[in-house]
Amino acid sequence: MNETMAKNMEIINGLNEVEGFDPAAFLRKLQSEAGEEQLYLDVKYRKLWFRLKYPLGKIAKRIIKLENDYAIIESRIYLDRNDPEDSYISCAMAQRWRTEDDAYGKKYVESAETAAVGRALADAGFGIQFAEPGEEHDPNPVDAPVTVSKTNENDLSPEDDEPLPEEPVPQQKKVRGEVGSEKSNPKSSKKEELSEHMSVEELTKKMTLDDAKAYIIPMGVYKGKTIGELCLEKPSALTWYIDSYGGRNNLLRAAAKVLLDAAK
Repeated sequence: MNETMAKNMEIINGLNEVEGFDPAAFLRKLQSEAGEEQLYLDVKYRKLWFRLKYPLGKIAKRIIKLENDYAIIESRIYLDRNDPEDSYISCAMAQRWRTEDDAYGKKYVESAETAAVGRALADAGFGIQFAEPGEEHDPNPVDAPVTVSKTNENDLSPEDDEPLPEEPVPQQKKVRGEVGSEKSNPKSSKKEELSEHMSVEELTKKMTLDDAKAYIIPMGVYKGKTIGELCLEKPSALTWYIDSYGGRNNLLRAAAKVLLDAAK
């Protein structure tokens, strides 16, 4: 690390100083496309830094858009987990596209989640955004510049780090055990036709992706969470609801199946 980088790291560390923890010790050296050596702080260490500084803080996440070929995730950083929903200190979004030629493209939901969290933490001062004059470059960088494509102006490279479960951003006006979304839907009559007593096959044909994401789990360990939130926190739980859940609520099974099928 050259003298300029060292001074910049001292400044950054001072913003969110934690006794006994030096973020510089966890920096990775990467090579840019131009062949220049750059430094990068993995998202898992940004999370660690934040947790040490604010033990009662919260990293919240929510799905903005989830389709068969891409996902958009938002992350918000709170200094206290009891802070009001709008009292976050930073907010960031990331988009990832589904591809079959690499592991990150297949895990595009998790990649978008990690990228959003990394950006939000960097904006809150838990990163090395001042350590290099140019953008950091990783095979899958969180802080990479937005790549403008013909189809989407927020296309980002996949993120390298595996996500860790965090608390989701609270959803508004959720109705437990029912299918619904935050916004009014002119097709509400269609939603009213959905019943937990219908077959899973019939429900999956009628249920939209938005219906599935907004469905609120009415019982058990994840009671009160939406299927969309659970997809971010613990995707494997959706598989359990499909294969191992022994209850009579087919709406729950169908919602989990619709969301998992969309992510395949």
